[in-house]
Amino acid sequence: MSHARACSTSTPSGARARVRRVDRDARTNAGKRGGEVYKDGRKANFDAKDRESVLSAQNLRQTYDGERYQFLNVDVGLSEGQKMAIVGPNGSGKSTLLQVLGGRAVGLEDGEVWRRKGLQVCFVDQEPAFDPELTVLDAVYTSDTPVMRALRRYDAVVAAAARGELDEPAMSSAIADMDALSAWDLEEKTQMALKKLGCDAFLENKMGELSGGQRKRVALAAALVETPDLLILDEPTNHLSVEGVEYLEEQLQNPKLTVLLVSHDRMFIDNVCQDILELDGRGGSYRHKGGYSTFLEQRAVRWSTEAQQLQAAKNLFKKEQEWMRRQPQARSTKQRARIERFSDLTSRVNYRGTKTKAIELGEVSSSRMGAIIVEFDDAHLKFGEKNILDGFTYAFNKGEKIGLVGPNGAGKTTLIKTMLGEIALDSGWVSVGETVSFGYYSQMATFRDPSQRVIDYVKEVEGEAKDLIGGFAGQKLSVYTLLERFNFTDGRQAVQISSLSGGEQRRLQLLTVLALCPNFLILDEPTNDLDLDTIEALEDMLVDFDGCVLIVSHDRQFVNNLADHIFVFDGKGGISDWSGSYTELREYVKEQEQAASEKESGVKKAAAFSSEEEKEAAKEEEKRQRELLREAHNAPGIIAKIEKALEVLDRDITAFDEQLLLAGSNVAKALEIQKEKDAKVAKQELYYAEWERLEAVLAEAQELGAKTA
Repeated sequence: MSHARACSTSTPSGARARVRRVDRDARTNAGKRGGEVYKDGRKANFDAKDRESVLSAQNLRQTYDGERYQFLNVDVGLSEGQKMAIVGPNGSGKSTLLQVLGGRAVGLEDGEVWRRKGLQVCFVDQEPAFDPELTVLDAVYTSDTPVMRALRRYDAVVAAAARGELDEPAMSSAIADMDALSAWDLEEKTQMALKKLGCDAFLENKMGELSGGQRKRVALAAALVETPDLLILDEPTNHLSVEGVEYLEEQLQNPKLTVLLVSHDRMFIDNVCQDILELDGRGGSYRHKGGYSTFLEQRAVRWSTEAQQLQAAKNLFKKEQEWMRRQPQARSTKQRARIERFSDLTSRVNYRGTKTKAIELGEVSSSRMGAIIVEFDDAHLKFGEKNILDGFTYAFNKGEKIGLVGPNGAGKTTLIKTMLGEIALDSGWVSVGETVSFGYYSQMATFRDPSQRVIDYVKEVEGEAKDLIGGFAGQKLSVYTLLERFNFTDGRQAVQISSLSGGEQRRLQLLTVLALCPNFLILDEPTNDLDLDTIEALEDMLVDFDGCVLIVSHDRQFVNNLADHIFVFDGKGGISDWSGSYTELREYVKEQEQAASEKESGVKKAAAFSSEEEKEAAKEEEKRQRELLREAHNAPGIIAKIEKALEVLDRDITAFDEQLLLAGSNVAKALEIQKEKDAKVAKQELYYAEWERLEAVLAEAQELGAKTA
């Protein structure tokens, strides 16, 4: 295959792929921790039924370097239709395990994998690689899968028939294959998948012209079109809009489709997977029945039990250590047994448990922020004929946390770049307060010198922070403490940045962003490549962050947990302000789409009785009412903000009046004060006008509700 969205079929033997065995006792002893072997957290037998089983793997082992385990003695069983997510910290071997189970040669050190005979497996990598000369449609249609082979075989038979070379048996066989694989509607199915995943804007492009995110969407669309028996997905929601994520969730509900995936998206895992396989980062693995929240509960119980056992072992160790210090003579069998137990007890005390060290962000301080933060006034921006901003007006308030959502290419990143001064507006203005210090956590982690060692890079970052603000985030921390806080242990501090995993590079990027105490954080897809524990640590930090936060993310739970309100980009330059959660927004959008679909059906039925002008007017009125109801939903929250702003303006205007009295005969001073007062009064009048308009919107919405009730 020329691309990484690789599909394959099990060998005719269908049988078991065996890997070189090692001495059983040696492997078991290698996995011992405190006298126990940490395996899969369940019985040795698989829960995949024999007749329904599609994949079984036993005693899988993989290390980084022959010593440190990624996973050890892992057992996995999958039944037809089962959906399983693999979770764990960065570097725990999640992607490696996916490749092992998918049949790729990645140097598995021990274990065996069985796949059902004829099993069709499709693998979508984090970074799919395609032939750069293929168009998007060619990349989808030229894959070597049963459905595509059937389509090409049918086209060949039809072409031969057109040349007068009809082969009736071949035609019958080709038609039977098309029927069996439901390939007749393949083109329509492909177009739907490409559209829903946001690929319709670049269908005519060659794959070599696309970004990594665009290639990933094409790979996902192709995989869904093929409908394999087993679909393996590595971070499938990266680079997808929320609409694309929801479409993917729907497609994965196919009861016959078996799914194995790695994802950082907690809501996606909850909506798709009934089973979770946890890799603890130290070789151990555990199975959890239920969604992500169930996994968290079960893991917390395990960690608590381990902590209690460790404390009990430490208490006993102190007692036995006193006995050993008296240098007992091993004269009796009981004494010899006690000495042996002490050795075993020493191992148990030194066992660190399965709780991995999480990133320690703690409370990150921000620099002082003045009254003016960021203000947009009638901002307009176009790229060619495409409207990006169409009269956007907004003034940010201190401590606001705002989500930015909308289709890909709608202008979310462009809005950020106008704030950062990287893109100029066509008209209107954006004002950034003098005390505002931006911290931009971009989608891609980029470093000036990827060959630089991690520790040397962090020394530079800490040195700059020390010169400007007295230390990292205003704190006096040593470089080694800083590295430990961001979970760079001894073994990872001296490696080159280019050798870090994607998640480790993102942690290093986060360290850089937070170093100089920014008071306005801009997070562009912040959860990409981070492990789930790091995402939750980032959330905890942001909840207590007292500056402003702007979040561009497809991760619905991340936005739900943090955003006070949401800017919704419509892709035509319009931005509306939603005061509810992301989940409520998606429910509202679906309700509106359903209502619009039903009304459109009604309009079509009544088309014979209406003139073209009446139909157009009805559509416009229907659109106006939808927009009005959406605005009415947000109006109470906006009115409350306007009233607070008016209180501040009233105080400011009163203060200016007092300053005018004090200015006395100083005409120049009085004119300066009057000019500032006039600006406040003008803004006050605008706020009053908007307040009255929103009150009218609420009144009209109430009347509409009464009519339709």
